[in-house]
Amino acid sequence: MRDSNVQSERELILFLAPRKDRTMKRIWFLLTVLVGSAIAQNPPVDLDHFWCYFIPNQPTLNIPILLQDQFDAAMPPPQNWEHINQLTLARICNTVDKIVTSSGKDFPMINPSHHLTMYQINPQPVIPRVVTAIDQFTTQILDVSDARFLLVPTGKVILPGSAPSPSPDLDHYKCYAACGSRVNVPVILHDQFTLEGVTVLWPVLFCNPVVKVRSGPNGSVTTPIQKPNDHLTCYSNTPSIFPGLPDPTNPNSPRGINISNQFEVGNKTVLKPDLLCVPSTKLQWAPVPAATPTTTTASQTPKK
Repeated sequence: MRDSNVQSERELILFLAPRKDRTMKRIWFLLTVLVGSAIAQNPPVDLDHFWCYFIPNQPTLNIPILLQDQFDAAMPPPQNWEHINQLTLARICNTVDKIVTSSGKDFPMINPSHHLTMYQINPQPVIPRVVTAIDQFTTQILDVSDARFLLVPTGKVILPGSAPSPSPDLDHYKCYAACGSRVNVPVILHDQFTLEGVTVLWPVLFCNPVVKVRSGPNGSVTTPIQKPNDHLTCYSNTPSIFPGLPDPTNPNSPRGINISNQFEVGNKTVLKPDLLCVPSTKLQWAPVPAATPTTTTASQTPKK
C-alpha cells in the first residue's frame, strides 16, 4: 500500500512537468486573446464535483478506441482523432458534496449516482495549448500538454453489493496534463467513503468532454458528447485521513468496491483520494505556436 501511494505522488509530479515554460506562453496568450471571449461566464451548474481515489495494481486493457474532443477536431486529418489501444484503471471518482471553509458556501451533489473511473491511456502527442477556464475557485490560465487519462461513466457500490449500470446522462472526458495557479482553498468534502477537510492546491488536469468510438462485433459504436460546455479541472489536494477500502486497521471494514462500466466489471481496492475535479467552463483556448528559429549571418572579412 505504501508503494501505491508513492506511485500516485509520482504521477502528480509528472503532471507538473510543463510548468517551466509557463511565463512566456502566458504572455503570448494574453497578447493574442480575442475581445469577444472576455465576456463573463460561470462554471456549469449541472455537473458534479468528483473526488478521485487511487486504485493500485491494475492490469492494462488492450481495447482499441478513437477519441475526439474540441482540440482534436481543430487538427487536420488524420490527426483529428486520437487512437487509444491501452487503458489502465488508475482512480475511482465519487460525486462529492463540497463546502468552502472560509465562506461556508455549500456545493451539494447534483446526481449522486454519477461516478467516473479514470483510465490512464497510452502516450499521446504533446501539443502545447493555453486554456482559460473558470471554476468555482478562480479563473485559470492553464498550460496544457498531452492527453493522459480518459474518464468513463461507471456504476459503483461498496462490497458486497452488485454494481449498477453506468448513468447514461454522463459524458466521457479526456484529461490533459495541465498546470496553473495554486489556489490554497480549505474545503470540507463529504462522499460515500468519508467526511473530512482538505486543502485544494493546484490544477494538474484539464478535461474536455469527448466523443468515443469503439469497434464491436456488430460494427462501431459512437458515444457522442451530451453537454459540450461542461468541463472539469482537477486539482491536487493535501493528504487525506481516509484509511482505504479495505481499511488495514479494521478487519470489519468493507473489502472494497464493485464497479461496472463499458470496459470492465469487478472488485477493486481503494486508497487515499488525491484529486478533486471541479466543474469548469472553458472560456477560450489556443495552440502555442512553435518557436521561430532565428539565424545570424556573420559578415565575411576579405582575406588580405
